Amino acid sequence: AFCAGGDMKAVVQDSLAGGVVPRDFFAEEYALNASIGEFTKVQVSLWDGIVMGGGAGLSVHGRFRVATERSLFAMPEAAIGFF
Repeated sequence: AFCAGGDMKAVVQDSLAGGVVPRDFFAEEYALNASIGEFTKVQVSLWDGIVMGGGAGLSVHGRFRVATERSLFAMPEAAIGFF
């Protein structure tokens, strides 16, 4: 498991307090996603079970994704405007 929503909670709390966590968090996250997408070595993500949020975000930018019949994919942060 990569993520259980704690990152979004911290981002929202710091945003309400006028902090810089949201800016820094998303800059780092999107830079990492871009790096994964441009990586020259093959990355294979194996999905088995619940794949959502940050873990899904990390895994979709690689070259290959393999999902089992037990996989359930979701991006719940899209419902609150993060996508």
